Amino acid sequence: LAVLLAALGAARALSTCRTLDLEAARLKRIEAVRGQILSKLRLPAPPPDPEPEPAPGLPDDIRALYNSTRELLRQRARLRQP
Repeated sequence: LAVLLAALGAARALSTCRTLDLEAARLKRIEAVRGQILSKLRLPAPPPDPEPEPAPGLPDDIRALYNSTRELLRQRARLRQP
């Protein structure tokens, strides 16, 4: 048994195989697929990310209704005060 373990240790030392780095292989494969997609779309590089559009403002009629409601509530509150 000891001889077998010694032989295995020597065989590992003489091995020219590198250990497989799964993360590096995964990243390399992702880059390859990305390149294939860009090639299929005939793009030299990925398009830039679109800038987010600003939120649209309130329509004027809704803003006017809101402001008139607030003003009406203020007037009622003033009338209630003795």
